[in-house]
Amino acid sequence: MTNKLRLGVVPYMNAKPLIYGLNQQTDSVELLFEVPSLLPNMLNTDQIDVAIIPSIEYFRSGNYAIIPDISISSYGAVDSVKIFSKVPIQDIHSAALDKSSLTSCALTRILFKEHYHLSPHYTQWNKQYDISRTDIDAVLIIGDNAMKVSENGYVTLDLGQAWFEYTGLPFVYALWVVKKGRCVPGINKLLKDAKEAGIRSVKELAAIESHRLQLTHERCLNYLTNSIRYSLGKDEIEGLQSFYEHAVSLGLAPKGVEIVFNET
Repeated sequence: MTNKLRLGVVPYMNAKPLIYGLNQQTDSVELLFEVPSLLPNMLNTDQIDVAIIPSIEYFRSGNYAIIPDISISSYGAVDSVKIFSKVPIQDIHSAALDKSSLTSCALTRILFKEHYHLSPHYTQWNKQYDISRTDIDAVLIIGDNAMKVSENGYVTLDLGQAWFEYTGLPFVYALWVVKKGRCVPGINKLLKDAKEAGIRSVKELAAIESHRLQLTHERCLNYLTNSIRYSLGKDEIEGLQSFYEHAVSLGLAPKGVEIVFNET
C-alpha cells in the first residue's frame, strides 16, 4: 500500500480553485486544512508533504522550493485582506493584526510604514468578525471573514489595492511549496492540472462557496475570477521580489533568500 500525498491547504474560498478535484483522489491524496500561519510548521515537521504557505514564510525559512506557475495573488483590489478602521487612515495609532495570516501582517506593516508613514502600536487580533467592541483604531481581517464584515461605519483599506497603488505590481499572498531537496514525483503537474480544472469550473465553485459563506453568487464569482489571480508569471514574481525587498528593509525577513522553483 502506497502512502498518500499529504497536501496542506488553507480553508478559504480563494484556495478552492487550486485543489479542484483533488478531494476525489482519496486513494492517493489527503487534504489537510489549516490557517496559513500554521502550515509552514506542519511542512517543516513532515506532517504534510506539500503546502500552500504565506509568501513571507517562503523568505523567512529559506528552506522551500516553489511549485511553478501557481500562486494566490491579486492585481489590485483583493476583497479579502482589509483594514477596518474607526478613524481616517492617517490617524491610525493602534492596529490589531489577524494572527492567521503572516503575509498580510507583514504587508500591513510595510504599507503603513512606507506608503502611509504610520507607526501604530500593533497588537494581535484573535477574534473573528465582531470588531465593534474594541478600543483599537484599526483591525486587519483576512480571508472569508473579511468578506463578511459589514463596512458600514468603517474606513476600509484593501491591502491589495494599496500595494498596487504603491508599487504598480501584483501582490502574491501564498505559494505552493515543498521542502528543498525533497523529491515529490509529479507534484508540479498534479497541482497545475488541479488549478486548470478549478479555473474551468469556477462558476460551480462560486455557487458552492456562495452557499457555504452566505454571500451572493455574483460576489463569489467576481472574487474568484477578478479579485484573485492564480498565475505566477513574470509580473507576479516581480511583485514577490519587491515584497521581499521591502520586508528585508523593515527587518521582517532575512537577507539573501532567492526565489527557487521545484523541478519535479
